[in-house]
Amino acid sequence: MKKLISSIFLLFFFVLLQKPLKAQVKLYGNVVESIDKPFSGANVLLLKSSDSSLLKGTVTNASGNFSFENVLAGKYLMSISYTGFKTGFTKPVYVSNRDVQVADIKLGKAEKDLQTVTVEARRPMFEQKIDRMVINVKNSITSAGGTALEVLEKSPGVIVNHQSNAISMSGKEGVKIMINGKLSQMPMDAVVQMLGGMNASNIDRIELITTPPANFDAEGNAGFINIILISNPNKGLNGSYSLTAGYGHGYTPAGAVNFNYRNKKINLFGDYSFTWNNQTQDWYFAHRSALPGLLLENYSETKRRPEDGQQNARIGVDIQVSPKTIVGFLIGGYHTKWVMQANNTLAIFKNSIADTGVAITNHELNEWKHYMGNVNISHTFSAGAVLSADFDYLYYKDNNPNDYKNNYSNGSGTFIGEQLTRSTKNTPLNFRVGKIDYTNKIGKKINISSGAKLALSKFTNDVAVENQQQNNWAKDPELTSKFHLKENIAALYSTFDVTASTKTSIKIGVRYEYTTSNLGSELRPNIIDRKYGRFFPSVFVNQKINDNNSYNISYSRRITRPTFKDMAPFVIFIDPYSFFSGNSALQPAFSNIYKFDYLLKRFSFSVSFTNEEGSIANFQPTNSNNNKEIFSAQNLDITKTFNLSIGLPFTINKWWNMQNNIQGNWQQINASYAKGPFTIVQKNYSLNSSQNFILPKNYSIELSGFYNSKALFGASVTKPFGMANFGIQKKCKDNKSKFRFAVDDIFNSTVFRVTTDIPSENIYSTGKLRFGYRTFKLTFTHNFGKSIKDKRDRTTASAEEQGRVK
Repeated sequence: MKKLISSIFLLFFFVLLQKPLKAQVKLYGNVVESIDKPFSGANVLLLKSSDSSLLKGTVTNASGNFSFENVLAGKYLMSISYTGFKTGFTKPVYVSNRDVQVADIKLGKAEKDLQTVTVEARRPMFEQKIDRMVINVKNSITSAGGTALEVLEKSPGVIVNHQSNAISMSGKEGVKIMINGKLSQMPMDAVVQMLGGMNASNIDRIELITTPPANFDAEGNAGFINIILISNPNKGLNGSYSLTAGYGHGYTPAGAVNFNYRNKKINLFGDYSFTWNNQTQDWYFAHRSALPGLLLENYSETKRRPEDGQQNARIGVDIQVSPKTIVGFLIGGYHTKWVMQANNTLAIFKNSIADTGVAITNHELNEWKHYMGNVNISHTFSAGAVLSADFDYLYYKDNNPNDYKNNYSNGSGTFIGEQLTRSTKNTPLNFRVGKIDYTNKIGKKINISSGAKLALSKFTNDVAVENQQQNNWAKDPELTSKFHLKENIAALYSTFDVTASTKTSIKIGVRYEYTTSNLGSELRPNIIDRKYGRFFPSVFVNQKINDNNSYNISYSRRITRPTFKDMAPFVIFIDPYSFFSGNSALQPAFSNIYKFDYLLKRFSFSVSFTNEEGSIANFQPTNSNNNKEIFSAQNLDITKTFNLSIGLPFTINKWWNMQNNIQGNWQQINASYAKGPFTIVQKNYSLNSSQNFILPKNYSIELSGFYNSKALFGASVTKPFGMANFGIQKKCKDNKSKFRFAVDDIFNSTVFRVTTDIPSENIYSTGKLRFGYRTFKLTFTHNFGKSIKDKRDRTTASAEEQGRVK
C-alpha cells in the first residue's frame, strides 16, 4: 500500500514537471437586475465566437457572480438568460494569458407576457458524466407514477435483489444510498422499502457514483446512488403535485406533492408522497443434501398476498440571518406498513420417494417508523472561504412479528399433526451525527476542502422464536436472544484540487476513519469488540486533450462494514426447514478500486478493476445434516471484478433521441468452506436503452428496457432477466399540466432466479421469485406557482449513516 501511495505522488510530480504550469486563465463577471440588485440563478453560457457553439455553462451565485476556469486563449461570446427576462449577449471577449473580467451584465424583463412564453430544455433519460451516470427521472414518461426502486431497477448496471433486499452496481454489492447528497443510515431492507414507497414524481434525478472522492464516507465498495429530490429555485410559492392510478395483479395507486416558498430571507420547502401496492407475489425454492445412503430433497412453493402502504414526508426552512450566514432546519420521516398473508407448501423426498408434506399458513407484519431532525449552518468569509456544520438526530424502529401454522402429512397425504410457531423482532435504532466542512483556496491553483465527522449509533435487537407445546408457548433458546450494539465512527479528511495546467487537473484526498464497535447479548457480552483505524486515500487525474476528448484516471480505497441487521441476528422462516438469519461473526471488507474513463464528445467509455478482501455476500445458503437450510450473509476471501461501461447517446433527428448503455463484467470469487477453498468465475453483461420520440400537438412517446445476463450473487448465480416499458405523454395547453400513461414490464419477464451449486460442500439450492407483474399506470401532474428566482440547495450531515440501517 505504501508503494502504491508513493507511486501516485511520484506520478503527480512527474505530471507537474512534464507540463509547464501555465497561468490559470479565468473569465469572470457579474449579472445584475439593477445597479444595486445582483441576479442569482441566471444561466451563463460560454460560446465560441466563430460559430456560437457551446463550450461551458454555469449559474450565477447569490451575489450574481459567475466564472469560467481554465479558459484557453481565443475569442468568445457569452449568453445570459433566465425565464421571464430577455436573453442577453456580451460583445466578443478576447482571452490571452491573463484573467479577464467582463463588465456588469444587466438582464431586462421580457416584454411578452410570461403565460405566452414557453421555455423547454429536455434532458435525456441517461447522461454519462466523467465521474457518474445520471438518470433524469423527471423527464422520463415510463417512470411517472412509479417508485424510486422501480427506476433503479431500470438503471444501467444496477440490480435489485428483492429476496435479500440488496442492491448491486457494476457487478458489486455494498452500494450506499444517498438522499440529496446525504448517506442514508437505514438497514438495507428498510432502504429498499423506503425506495419502494418513494414516488418518482418527487425525484429530479438519480446519480450512480462508482468512484467517490475522500469527502464521501469510505463505506461502500460499489459506490453511491444519490437520489436528488425536486427543488424549485423560484421566488414566491411554487411546486407540483401528481396522482397515479395503477393496476397489475393488484392495485398500485400513488400520489406526491412538493412545494417551495421563498420570500426575501426565508425559504420554506417540503414534500410528501404515498404509495400502495397489493400485487401478488410467487416464490419457489428447492434444496437438496446428500448424506451417506440418503438423498434429501425439499421443494417449497409460496403464494404471497402482501399489502404495502408507505408514506414519506419532510419539511425544512432556510433563514439568511446575514449576507454571509444561512441557518437551516429540516425534519422528516417515513412510515411503512407491510402486511402479508401467504399459503406455502413443502414437499420432502427421501431417496426420490415422497416422505413428508407441510401446508403452511403464514401472517407477517413488517413495520418501519423513522424520524429525523437536522440543523445546518453555513458561513461565507470575505475571502471566499466557506465553513459549514451539520448536526443530525435519527431514530428508526422495526417491528416484525410472524405467525406460522404448519400442518404435516405423510408421503401418502394423510394428516399427521399440527405445529404453531411465532417469531417477534423489535429493533429501535438511534443515530447522532455531527459534521464540519471547510473549503478555501490556496493561491490560484489549489482548492482545499477539509472536514471532520463523528457518528454515534446504538440499537437493541430483541428476537424471539416460540413453538406451541400442549397449549403453552415455549421459546427456542437457539433462535431467541436480545442483542445490544454500540458503534462510533470518527473521521478526518482533506482533499486538494490542483490545476496543474489549463488541460490537467488533479484531485488528491485522504480520509482517516477510526471505528469502535461492541455487540453483546444479555447472556454473552462482548461477542464483538472491535477497535480499528484505517486510511482511505483517493487520487483523480483529469486530462483534457481538446474540446471533444478527455480522460480521467482514478484510484480509491473503500470499506464495507457489516450491516446492523446482519450483526444482530434475526429469523424469517420460509418453511420449517429453510429460513433467513443474521451472522454476528461478519468482518468488514476492504477494497481497492482503479478506474479509467474516456469521453469522446457525448460518448463515454469506462474500465474499472476492484480487488476486495473479505467481501460480504448476502443470503448465502448453507446446509446441515438435519436437512435445514440457512440463508445468511457470509465473508468471502477475495472478489475480483473487471467492469467495462459504454454510454452511446444518439440524436437520429429532431424528433427521435436515444440513449444506449452497455456494461460488461468479469468476476472471480474465492471462498473458504469447510472442505477447502472454492473458486467461481463468471462473465456477464447488461444492456439499457431509452428511445424518446417528440410528436406533434404536445405528444411524446418513450420506449425503454434492460437486459441482464447470467451473473454472480456472492457464490450464487442469477439467471438472465429483463424488462420492456412503454409510455406516452400529453402536455396540456397551459404547459403546467400533463397526462402520462405507462406500461411497466410489458412481457411479464422480471422473474428473479438464483442457483447455488457447490458439490464439494454438499450445497445445492435454487429459487425463483416474482415480485410483480405487468402494470398499467395513468398519472396526472400539475405544476403551480410562478417563476422568478432562486433557492438554496439543502443537504444534511448523516448521508453516509442512513445507508447502514440495512
